[in-house]
Amino acid sequence: LRIPHTVRRVLFRSLYAESEVLDIRESKSRPTAGIVTVRTRGLNQNDVVVMDFVRSMLIPKTGHAVDDKAGY
Repeated sequence: LRIPHTVRRVLFRSLYAESEVLDIRESKSRPTAGIVTVRTRGLNQNDVVVMDFVRSMLIPKTGHAVDDKAGY
């Protein structure tokens, strides 16, 4: 995974993240999971975007997660 940094990084500064769900769809190969696409932006203490990336994740459906199976 390569994440481009849009400004110079400085040690000991505050960083914040915000994520937005862009898409949710069924998995074609795994009926007990779905695919969620998310955009995440990293902002510094001045609200300047220092990184921005999009990723897709395979997420278990309700009742099919490890915690659900373990009975937590």
